[in-house]
Amino acid sequence: MSTTPNYAHGTFTWREVMTTDVAASKRFYGEVLGWSFEDMPMGTTTYTMIKNQGVAIGGMAPLDASRTVPPHWIGTVSVADTDASARVALEAGGQVAVPPGDIEGYGRFAVVIDPLGAPISLMHSFNGDPRVALRPGPGEFCWEHLDTTDAAASKAFFHKLFGWEVTAMPGGMEVFCVGEREVASLSPAPAGAPTRWLPYVTVEQLASARARVTSQGGRVISEESPIPGIGAFSLVSDNLGASFCLFQRQR
Repeated sequence: MSTTPNYAHGTFTWREVMTTDVAASKRFYGEVLGWSFEDMPMGTTTYTMIKNQGVAIGGMAPLDASRTVPPHWIGTVSVADTDASARVALEAGGQVAVPPGDIEGYGRFAVVIDPLGAPISLMHSFNGDPRVALRPGPGEFCWEHLDTTDAAASKAFFHKLFGWEVTAMPGGMEVFCVGEREVASLSPAPAGAPTRWLPYVTVEQLASARARVTSQGGRVISEESPIPGIGAFSLVSDNLGASFCLFQRQR
């Protein structure tokens, strides 16, 4: 009996860390978040699957040594048509960094860069999108945040690309939504910071997670910021400089 693939178009379904040193990244994230890794040869390169409690949740890939792009995290958004979405990104003032192409057995993929310089991936999965936990546990991704140097430009671009609407939340936070589903938050980038996407990873305790970050050569950028009624987060960077957030749910 055939089943209809499940899709959640306009939502984040995957995250990847682009790194200049795969072995160093494995050591860092294995010690800090307890992740395990599985290498998968792909043509002339090797893609590393990130696993949490044995379940694939993201990936790790080496950066092209010929480019000067620093290590960073990049999220993947589900789309109905990768080629059409890449064209929309261009029409909306973005760039196509990786043209649409098939990943055998997985889906059709592309990477675009928004008008402010932040990359984001597009994917139409052949077999449907991975199901997202309603309450992600330790070691799982739970949210995305956009630091932007021009909120109006970001809102306009992502509305054209994904149909995202913006909802104002208590406390001044703004949230991207697709239908009634909240997808990500956005706020002005700190002084000197670029426009960038930051994935959030759930941890049991922020203080001990921050200690592991520094012990493994990473950096704590912000100690702890409360999210009223939800929890708290810390902004950190890994041992190679890729920024992400640790999140502790309110007990």
